[in-house]
Amino acid sequence: MTQTQVRLLVVDDERNIRNNLRMVLEAEGYRVDTASNGDDAVLRVKEGHYDIVFVDIQMPKMDGLELLRYLRGFRPRMPVVMLTAYGTVSRAVEAMKLGAVDFLEKPFDPKSIKLLCQEILERQKIGASVSLDDLLHLAELARERKAYVEARVYLKTAMLREVVRPEPYYRLGEISELEGDKRKAIQYYRLALDASADYQPADEALKRLQCTDSTTHA
Repeated sequence: MTQTQVRLLVVDDERNIRNNLRMVLEAEGYRVDTASNGDDAVLRVKEGHYDIVFVDIQMPKMDGLELLRYLRGFRPRMPVVMLTAYGTVSRAVEAMKLGAVDFLEKPFDPKSIKLLCQEILERQKIGASVSLDDLLHLAELARERKAYVEARVYLKTAMLREVVRPEPYYRLGEISELEGDKRKAIQYYRLALDASADYQPADEALKRLQCTDSTTHA
């Protein structure tokens, strides 16, 4: 499937967010439709197929989680990415437990959006017979080669297989640190602790990063 054949839907009640995300995605060669609310999104999904749907988690009337539940029931295999504001990561965790494949935090980084679309499309090629432990092993091999995009594909697939396992979140945090994205690393370490409150590696990583923050600002 070429990128011009990939159809994406952006659902957000803020016009600027819709337009900015559409421009970024169209610049990568994707076909993009937009909807300003959940009802419009439902109509569009009924009318045609979408390879990925981006949904704002906070919208009036039908909010993002309600729309997600509908989409999962209507098109269970259609990937849904939640758009979140800073500080709503806990709701993103809830969304992933409901079946969202990932989340993007506002404001968006165009590079992150591009990589996320690539990852999601690649994840769809992985067979259901591959076990979670095998996915973790494949991710580790990819990380050793510094093939971080490939590693994230395996880890996020593992994450969706068992959302209560902390290891995929933790390893995604490690990769984010390797790439210099400390903020994203902290988010993933917190997600690991949300999955398992007594997961010590994530707890230690958070303490280490917070200690570094304190030293930097001292």
